[in-house]
Amino acid sequence: MTLLADLRFGYAPLPAAGPGYDPAGDARALVLAGTESPAPEPLPGTQILDTLGPGHRFVLRLPAVWNGKLAVCGTPATRSEFASDAILSDFLLARGYAFASSNKGIPYNAVFEPARDTPQPDLAYPVPFPMNGAAPGSMVIRAGALWPRRIEVGAWQDDLPRLIRAARERVRAHYGRRPRWTYALGLSIGGGQVRSLLERHPELVDGGLEWAAVYWHPERNILSYLPAFLAAMPAYVASGYTDARARADIVAAGFPPDRLGANAGHASLWNDHYANLPPYYADLTTFLFAKLLDPAAGALGTLESRAAYVPSAAVRAAIGAFAHSGALERPLIGLAGDSDVFVSPQNNAAPYLAAVKAAGRGDRYWQYVVAGGTHVDAYAAFGYGLQPQLPFVWRAFERLVDIVERGASPGGAGTARVVRSPLEV
Repeated sequence: MTLLADLRFGYAPLPAAGPGYDPAGDARALVLAGTESPAPEPLPGTQILDTLGPGHRFVLRLPAVWNGKLAVCGTPATRSEFASDAILSDFLLARGYAFASSNKGIPYNAVFEPARDTPQPDLAYPVPFPMNGAAPGSMVIRAGALWPRRIEVGAWQDDLPRLIRAARERVRAHYGRRPRWTYALGLSIGGGQVRSLLERHPELVDGGLEWAAVYWHPERNILSYLPAFLAAMPAYVASGYTDARARADIVAAGFPPDRLGANAGHASLWNDHYANLPPYYADLTTFLFAKLLDPAAGALGTLESRAAYVPSAAVRAAIGAFAHSGALERPLIGLAGDSDVFVSPQNNAAPYLAAVKAAGRGDRYWQYVVAGGTHVDAYAAFGYGLQPQLPFVWRAFERLVDIVERGASPGGAGTARVVRSPLEV
């Protein structure tokens, strides 16, 4: 427990970076460079770094001026407990919320290392593209979710409830009372955590906000659509982004149309998620989740094998244990970018909305599709005509508070609305 003059990102001390673990880098990776902090003044308070077990870490920030509420964040991808610092922590602390986030028990994100040095080659993603002068196949990415021990995806969904319980007790010990209201927020995998929380543990939360959230369903999930992208991209790239058949195959697999750019180094938004930029999101993610969920996945040591991958019955059974049902028990606001070519809205936001409506819970779900939004706001700097989604997220959270605490009932519940300005949320 550390008393600090300023809890804001860039001022509150963070642990030193190490192999695969970069607290400040995790936070910067998710925000558009130059984004001003929503907290213009210092925020004094207390920072607690704690754990819920081996390999687990969480951060809890307790502002000196507390509004009586708690905001807990799901964590995107396999990033650290500090990943939401730039996008959410400052925003929430400036409004008086106690803030908590964890690493989901994943000890580090990922290590780039020579293939010859990796401790367990069958669990390391072999990079099939040239990287920093290294030849294809000579470098690997070792994921903290796989080595030294597998951190099961189902356990990620259980982490947010555990974190809320722990945070509430520490809030009570610090302030002398428990929080009056509790909110959950999350990006990507973290957004999927929020959905699960509102479906399965409504006693722990009053409302939630999910942003570019992953949809978990036995028949429709990231492993059911990413391989089709991998299969079509070689021909698309080789054609200079003109191959009509490859383009049609990718769109048919549930991806937004590509955006072509004139900026040096960024000619295709699709390729930025394929071969142009580390960590090669689409390919790495296919490898990682196949290894996490599918005992029958095989080596997956080549790009071709990952492009041809078909989830086994074991994958469907594993996902079935933590699949989203749509049976929301608390209000939820969802945001998705219409140009998210990774966690595409066609494969994640749209089927979740359908599940909510099928469960008869459309009256407590509001979904907004941001025109020109993509998965990570940092990509808005690459010249594709994209816009950051973070202002929409902040606006949506204020709307959520109105719904929960003041009984507001915005129009559009149970529908997806395209928005071009935060003022439309």
